[in-house]
Amino acid sequence: MKIEFRKIVASPKQFTLDLSDKNYNVKVVGSFYKLANGLVKIDSIISGNINLICDLSGEEFTKNLNENVVLFAKDGIFENQINDENFDVIEFFDGYMDLSFIFKSELESINLEYHTKE
Repeated sequence: MKIEFRKIVASPKQFTLDLSDKNYNVKVVGSFYKLANGLVKIDSIISGNINLICDLSGEEFTKNLNENVVLFAKDGIFENQINDENFDVIEFFDGYMDLSFIFKSELESINLEYHTKE
């Protein structure tokens, strides 16, 4: 789901994404809106299942997700002028914010973390 940055406004816009792969089946529900500094804030909840590998035993297991995720996106390079704000910004250089790309990357980040089967 690609959204043109210039069409994003300050009032929240709701979205829903259904993402499926051999390793995950999740639903992302949230909203995005433009902040005064030109950043786009994405508030969302990722829920569903992800297949992971236990780092202790090597066994595959399924984990249920219900994660609040807050992200920021920018059209172009983000130059943090205020050092007390500590957050990551996803930079896009084609004028579009790709929500599918963002959340597939988040799922890959979850997959790369250290996991133990409980």
